[in-house]
Amino acid sequence: MKKIFSTLLSCILVIGCVFSLASCVLAVGPLTMISGTYEADLAIAEVEYEFAPFGGVTLTVDPILGDDSVYEGKYKVEDGEITLTFEDDDADMYEGTFEFSEGEEDGVKYIKMGIVKYTLAD
Repeated sequence: MKKIFSTLLSCILVIGCVFSLASCVLAVGPLTMISGTYEADLAIAEVEYEFAPFGGVTLTVDPILGDDSVYEGKYKVEDGEITLTFEDDDADMYEGTFEFSEGEEDGVKYIKMGIVKYTLAD
């Protein structure tokens, strides 16, 4: 009888732990990972974001006048927003939290950060 009771109690504790961990994962919400190179041709520069699967991002800015700039950083997508952080102080104007969405239009994948739409590069 004692062996059955301890086995039953162990099973109940394991099931409780599983439900506790599952609720923690659901409370945090899903994280979106982006991978690939997305680009946009803005009026003053061509901008390209290369997203790595585990939160790394490389930003390349090719202005009409001047040299290209390349910045390394990190990104996090959560709850319809993307947060970009870069190591270089010159990239401060590209950092921050922006509204984020992704989709496909006419067979071309895109992401939208703020008001700018970036298409997947071939």
